[in-house]
Amino acid sequence: MDAEGTLEAIAEIAISITGFAGFAGALAGERLGPAHPGVWLPFWVMISSGLCILFAALFPFLPRYLGAPDQVSWAASSAVLAVLTACNLAFFMPRILRAQRDGVLFKIPAFDLPLRVSPIIVLVSQVLNTLGVGLPRSAGGLLIGLDLLLLISGLNFAFLLYVLGRPRGGPRQR
Repeated sequence: MDAEGTLEAIAEIAISITGFAGFAGALAGERLGPAHPGVWLPFWVMISSGLCILFAALFPFLPRYLGAPDQVSWAASSAVLAVLTACNLAFFMPRILRAQRDGVLFKIPAFDLPLRVSPIIVLVSQVLNTLGVGLPRSAGGLLIGLDLLLLISGLNFAFLLYVLGRPRGGPRQR
């Protein structure tokens, strides 16, 4: 396994992202409750995505230490990443779409388009890597997904800071 250092770095970045979300949550104060989905949703998406990236970056070490060959380790790791991404999408996407439709969560195209397209690319790339289609069940396939999830987390963090910087009770945008 040649990607150990890269996976460890991704895990460290994921911990940092989760910590940044914690700081932002401390700034949010009472607006962090479910009564304020404009802040609550981006915050929990940040926490969830950071922990998913952390778990997915460290998961390849488990099959390796259990004696699995590298191809099996990468395929299993990609499958885990695909499942984690699908669970996050299934849990958060309906809530985000409902909040945007109700006008309590801003829809900014610069954030919205990459945040909708990137998870789909992650799912497709991880399923293909798991099946060995296009990529030979390699670290590269897993790293593509992890890097895209890091991009998504960075965008989520920027969006969370934007939401926290808006004045309370400001105008609603549809």
